[in-house]
This record gives sequence, C-alpha cells and structure tokens, in this order.
Amino acid sequence: MTVREHEIRERQFEFDEKRRKLRDLNDLRQHIEASLDRIASGPAGSYGDNRPVEERRETLRKSLDDIDRQISETEIAMEAARSFLEESENVRDGYDRVPVAVGKGRGRGQVEHIRIVRAQRG
Repeated sequence: MTVREHEIRERQFEFDEKRRKLRDLNDLRQHIEASLDRIASGPAGSYGDNRPVEERRETLRKSLDDIDRQISETEIAMEAARSFLEESENVRDGYDRVPVAVGKGRGRGQVEHIRIVRAQRG
C-alpha cells in the first residue's frame, strides 16, 4: 500500500467516524431537548432530583450549546475529509481522471473516465 493509499484510507476512516459522531450528537441533542420539555411541562420533570428547576434548565441549555458547537465542528471536519476524498478520487497515480460522456446514451449516466497526464493539462 502506497503512502497515498494509506492517507486515503485514513481519511475515509476519519470521515466514517465523524459521521457516527454526528449521528450520536444529534441523538443526544434530541434526548436533552426532550428532557427540557419534560421539565417545562411541570412537576413530573423533577422526579428524583432535589435541585431547583431553573438550575436544571440552565445545565441542560449549556449542554445543548456545547452539543451544537460540537456538531458544527464535526460538520466542518467532515467537509474537509469529504473534499479530500473527492479530490483523491479524481487524481490517482499522477493522472487526472476526467469524466466524459460516451455513446448514444449521453446524459443518462453513461460515463467513461479518461486519464490525462498532468503535463497535458491546459
């Protein structure tokens, strides 16, 4: 495995991990929002907890803000990994792979990739 292939696999793994993290953060966000709704609905939200309601609301709001920050950071990291992976799909072994439609079915998803040496790029 070349260094480039290793880097591509590493970025793909990173992208997959970020996708899982984003899904988990969204689930956690929904859970916290549901907890906030329960607290707002009345005394049933205070089961088993002796802290004042406002203190619990504030704690949950801080958690939501932190989760929103983590979600935005994760999305930015995913976009960087995605752009790298898209670029690496088009450039392999010193060649550019350029999609070119072929045959009578042009425009119907029939695409052939041609390889152009870097020196021939204009």
